[in-house]
Amino acid sequence: MELITLPAVWLDLILAFTLLEWLVLALRRRVSGRGLDLRNLTLGLLPGLLLMLALRLAAPDAVPAGAFLCCAAAGVFHAWDFAHRSRSADAATALPAAAV
Repeated sequence: MELITLPAVWLDLILAFTLLEWLVLALRRRVSGRGLDLRNLTLGLLPGLLLMLALRLAAPDAVPAGAFLCCAAAGVFHAWDFAHRSRSADAATALPAAAV
């Protein structure tokens, strides 16, 4: 049975998107004060970024389709988690000082 693989450039695109995501969310926080602070944003993105980088370094030419699907699923759950945590952070910021 032949292993289905995808060109490693797809993983490169995910890595680039993750870095772009960090930049956009950090700028959003700086401009609007909404969303996660820089520390939580970085700590939330760094583990996944490093795991994807490890996969990329281990598979220089092609990535098994199953590994790519796992990265895609992790990205979906990551987006869900960040959206939830950002809403919670925004709600906490919106509370008056006396309520905290």
